[in-house]
Amino acid sequence: MPIIKGSSKLLFSCSPESLEPLDYTKLSRVRQPVNRSKSGVQGKVADVVHGRSRHAESKNELNAFRILTATAHLDTWQEQPFSIEYHVDGCKHRYTPDVLIVWGSHREVIEIKEDREADALENQERFRLIGELLSEHGYRFRIWRRSEICAEPRLTNASLILRYRRVEVPATENERIRQLFSSTREFHLTALRDTPGVSAASILRLVLNGRLHIDWWHPLSGDSLVSAVPIGPQLFPSPPPASA
Repeated sequence: MPIIKGSSKLLFSCSPESLEPLDYTKLSRVRQPVNRSKSGVQGKVADVVHGRSRHAESKNELNAFRILTATAHLDTWQEQPFSIEYHVDGCKHRYTPDVLIVWGSHREVIEIKEDREADALENQERFRLIGELLSEHGYRFRIWRRSEICAEPRLTNASLILRYRRVEVPATENERIRQLFSSTREFHLTALRDTPGVSAASILRLVLNGRLHIDWWHPLSGDSLVSAVPIGPQLFPSPPPASA
């Protein structure tokens, strides 16, 4: 399904009858995952919030998908969501971004890169042009560097939280937790764990759902604060203020 504006064309995998507006929850990859060599890294991240697996083609993508799944609380997101075709000096080029993320009306296209590749002059020029072309279609563009993705302790915290993705929170416990946070905005995790009828596993599962929040930039422990509202530095990929 092509969408043409100015000097570039977006190619989605959607059916032709679903032209505008796009339903981003129904996007799929525009190409199959690349089979890397034995030295490469492939893997999947179980995105229980959106009920699907995310296929990563590199270690950087694997870590990025963990961060997105655990911390971003996105409305929806898609790996390799479309290709953009454009011309430079009479030659046709095609670029497929790594990820499209959506919070409300905020749509951001992400390219995941090693720091040294992001700093390469040739790539900077290419991605500057791609960013300008994507803005014509209403998308923001971001290079997400490995140093940002792997920053600690957020990455370790995200991996810990993802361990609780299979936890089912009973309705009675869910209501008990809701009542606790209706009267007090923040609790230490140990205090919640010691509350009758409340388990730490359920609390951390609700963090994964976005119902509760932790400071991703402090190591997760019994002393960690759990809050009904976002706490700590709100760095990407936290929702932009207009979409929070």
